[in-house]
This record gives sequence, C-alpha cells and structure tokens, in this order.
Amino acid sequence: MALGDGQVGISDRFHAYLMARAKGGAAMVGSESAPVHASTSSRSLGIRLYDDEVIPSLRKTADDIREAGSRLAITLWHGGHKDSFIRGGYALAPSPVPNLAGEVPKQISAGEINELIVAYGEAAARCKEAGLDAIELQTSTDYLLGSFLSPVLNRRTDAYGGSFENRIRFVRQILESIREQVGDAIAVGVRTSARHDIPGSPMDYGLEESTASMKAFAEAGLVDYVSVMIGSGWAPPESSSIPHMAQPRVQLRDEGKAFKDVLSVPVVIAGRVRSPEDAESAIADGSADIVAMARTWIADPEWGKKIEDGEAHRIRPCMSCNQACVGFVFRGLPGSCVINPVAGREAELGDSGRSEKPRVVAVIGGGPAGLEAARVLAMRGHHVSLYEQHTELGGQMRLAAAAPHREEMLPALAWWKEELERLQVRIHLSHTVTSEKDLDADTVVWATGADPGHTALWRIRPYLFDGIPGTDALPSGRDVLAGKTQAKGSVLVIDEEGGWPAVSLVESLAADPAVSHVTAITPERSLGEAALTLTWEIKSVSARLREDDGITVLTESTVKEVAGSHATLSTGDRIGPFDTIIMSTGTTANIVPDNALAVGDCVAPRGIWAATSDAAKLARTL
Repeated sequence: MALGDGQVGISDRFHAYLMARAKGGAAMVGSESAPVHASTSSRSLGIRLYDDEVIPSLRKTADDIREAGSRLAITLWHGGHKDSFIRGGYALAPSPVPNLAGEVPKQISAGEINELIVAYGEAAARCKEAGLDAIELQTSTDYLLGSFLSPVLNRRTDAYGGSFENRIRFVRQILESIREQVGDAIAVGVRTSARHDIPGSPMDYGLEESTASMKAFAEAGLVDYVSVMIGSGWAPPESSSIPHMAQPRVQLRDEGKAFKDVLSVPVVIAGRVRSPEDAESAIADGSADIVAMARTWIADPEWGKKIEDGEAHRIRPCMSCNQACVGFVFRGLPGSCVINPVAGREAELGDSGRSEKPRVVAVIGGGPAGLEAARVLAMRGHHVSLYEQHTELGGQMRLAAAAPHREEMLPALAWWKEELERLQVRIHLSHTVTSEKDLDADTVVWATGADPGHTALWRIRPYLFDGIPGTDALPSGRDVLAGKTQAKGSVLVIDEEGGWPAVSLVESLAADPAVSHVTAITPERSLGEAALTLTWEIKSVSARLREDDGITVLTESTVKEVAGSHATLSTGDRIGPFDTIIMSTGTTANIVPDNALAVGDCVAPRGIWAATSDAAKLARTL
C-alpha cells in the first residue's frame, strides 16, 4: 500500500491502516513485504528489516494488533532482478537475466549468497524480538528467491544451479538460518508461485516443481505453512498475480488442492476471494486450509466483524478494479480504494464520528460523490436528502457497470443504495435542482458530475479550442451508453480519452446487435493503454479486442476532421463511410454556484476515487 511516509519502520499512517483491519475481525494482519538487506530497494516498501531501528515500531504494532484480537505477520523480501539500477547500485540475481525493463542484474556471488543467508536470519530475529506472530519468506514470482527456484532464470553451474536440489538450496539454507534464529517462537511460512508461466518456454517453474520444493521444506520441519500465489513478470493475463474484475473468483482453487495433496502443513490461497461464500467454499471444497485476502479488506476493514455480527450483507464490496490500490502504488503514491477512500488515510480521516450540530443537508447528484457524501453525512447524524435528476442512482458509474466485463461494479452501487436506505436518507429521483433556494436545507452539497466535452482532446492538441472540425453534432460515448443515442451499422469511435470510458464504449457497441462493426481510433499504442497498464488490465483487454472480429483498433492515430460519413486522419488518410460516428473525448465539469460546497467531477473531472475522496473529506467537516 506504500504507506511508509519515508520512515524506516511502520509509519503512523500504516499503523492506523493495519489497526483498522485488526479491529475489523481479521484473524491475522499481514504487513507489506519488507527488505532484508541494503542490496534491495523499493519506492513503496519502507520496513527495512536489516536495521534495528525497525524494532520499536514493529513491537508497538504487534502489541496493539494483538490487543485488538488479531495477530501480525510480515513478509521477508528481496527484489532480485526486479530492482532497478536507477535507484543506485545494481540488482542481484542468480544469473544475468534482465528484468522486463531490460535492466541486466549482477550475478550474485557465493560470498553475497552467504551474506544474504545471514541477513535473512537476522531479519527474522528482529521480528521475533519485536513480538511478531508470523514471518513469511517471499519466494514467489521472479523476485530473488523465486528466480533461484526457476530452471529458466537460474543458469548457474555451481552448487546453487542446475539440478532441482541445487536450485532449492539457497531457500533451504535461508529457512535453516531463520529457524536457527527464531526456533518455534514464531510461525514461519513461505509464499510461493504455483507456477511462473513464462509463455513459450520449453521448461518452467511449474506446479510439479513448486509443490515438490514446498514439500521438501515442510518435511524438513522448516515451514509451518505455505501461502500460494501464481505468476511472474512474464505471465499472461490469466496467470496474473493481481487478477482484475473480468477474471474468475477464487483464482487458485485447483492449485491449492494440488499443494494440499502433498503437504502436511496448512495451505493458504488468495486471489479474488471477495465474499464470505467465496471464502467458505474454498475451505469446504479442499482448496485451502486458510484464506487470505488483500483488496477485499482494503475495501472493507470490517469484513470479518460484519460477518460475525450477522451483517454480511453490509460488506462494502471490492470491485477488483485495481485503480486506487494497485494503480496508485504503481505511480509511487500511497494506495487507497475507490469505494473506500479512507483506506490508507485512517490516521488522517479516522472515524467519521457524530456531528455536534446535526443539520438538514441536501445532496444534489446521485453518482459516487453524492452517494458517499450522503452516506457519511447520515452516519454523522445529519438529516439528509439526495436529489438525482435521472430515474436511477449511480451516475457515470452505472453506465460503466452496464458494459461487458464490468458487472462487478454493480454490487458497489447496490451497497451504497442499501446503506442510504438503512441510514434513512430521503432519495428523490427524476428531480432536477437548479438553485439552492429551491431546497428546504441548512446546507447543500453539489455532486452534479460532468457532461461530455472536449477536455481529453486538449491533452495532446490543446489548440483545438472548439474540438475536431466537423464533430459538433456528433454524439458522445456517454450519451450512447445512456441510451440517448442509438448507434447502428458500421461505427467509428474517435477516442482521445482512453481508459475504461473508451474501452467500455467500444465493447458495448460491439455487443449491440444493431452494430455491424466498430472501428476505434486512438492516439495510444493500444486502446486504454495509459490507464489500464497501471491497473494490470491492459494485456487482457488488448487480447479481447484483438480476438473480437467485430472490432478494429487503429492505434497511434488522431482524426483531423470529419466530413459527413468519413473521417480524415492527421496523416491525411481518409476512412469511411460509417453509419455512426461517436466521440470519446472526455467530460467538462458541470457548473455549480459560486462558493458552493462541491465534490467530485463537478469540481474537476477526475474519476471515481476523487469523487468518493472529496465526499469523504467534506462530509467529515460538517
């Protein structure tokens, strides 16, 4: 979650985040991966287990979490060839196999191997001294230890390469070093990839070798549990270690069963476990002894407590959208959640609390910003009415949820609606508000969103003040998704917005029986590339678009002008004719009164997280 704030140990921000999950009913809370040696670094990982300075903050966090009824675990990590030399120095790896950025690591020497064996043991000893309950050795994907296990990434000819026994030797010696330091005073687990899935490789670290290596460690008494994940840097979308919403729930059922068949220690699986039913079925069908969840608990830190209290229906549902958790961290920013913007900011926003002066509040707009504002305001004891001009709540999120492969956004909208009903928020649909004077309210919060516009054009062509010539009368993609305009026949989508608005529009059109073919023009190298790369969705989406015979994507292209049923590209090429031409060029903030209290896209078009974040902050001030 990148919540370290530059501190060596657990920051106040990260402590508050972990405590919220401990109080919310988690049996054990897992801290982020932690570097065990100065030879590895990460822009997001700050718990340096090679420094005694981490011990006080670890001890305080472990004590506080235990007092809350939970336990604290941490993952011992070395990045291997995934470390970038741009951060200074060089990366270490079993062999000089570049990472996906093309950066070549140093082949680790025997002396450095011995130094790391000691370092892992010393890191474990610090965890023991701090009173942690479990430590987990990271051997997954193509981090350092996972690379040693791989017959593809480990080309060594010494005692640490070649045969299966040689390739597992480094991990075995590290586990022995850890056991020597901590004994049985702390649980020792291993996190590993069931398979690396390097496409086209005639050999690989697969399920057979992965289960065999974990069995060897378990039978030697070196591990107390095994936590299973999947994938590597090369893995295809179906083997993603952070699966998105279009991928199956409970990702590792079969892999978990394979490990349970050979191991005498408990097996943990994670990956798209979202509901209590998902978790229960994974254990009931023998896929796991323990179920781990990350994004599920980012979305709702009280997931366990709500189940225990018989309120599972009130769980705030993770959408696996990866936008504020994965996407923010990839930008080098602290992670959060689009449906729970307090995630990662518990120390800043904390409990919403009750207002000392309850007011009559009107919220104008029923998109994510208005829904979250109304919810938090009502929780604080205000008397809240919500006004929405359309016949349904949800705003642009409702349009997004109706697109192919995006239906897991619907439970989030249903959760908001149920919460507003529970909190007795009065909802007025098909009700347009033009002035605050029309409302009987002490306070008005505007959340009226944004309407289609040209703003995305100005990202690369700021001189197009009035948009692309010849497009004034053309419909926007949002109008098409809302059913205001019917597309038919051969359709051209002019995209300069990118991300999910463009992708959802194209896939929705392709699924429409009235549409014979969709051609999309985008300045990006692939449709939606910039945004979807950060959320780990671009490979899956690009594959879907390529495989759909009803879709053609013209990349790295822009439209110079439109004349009738034809479009002229910036290269001078003329394409067409098309029966329908649709614009996907962004949105413009709706106008609100001067000095009004406003949240979301009517302030500036920024997406779901900004909408809910604005609302969460403002509602706590009233």
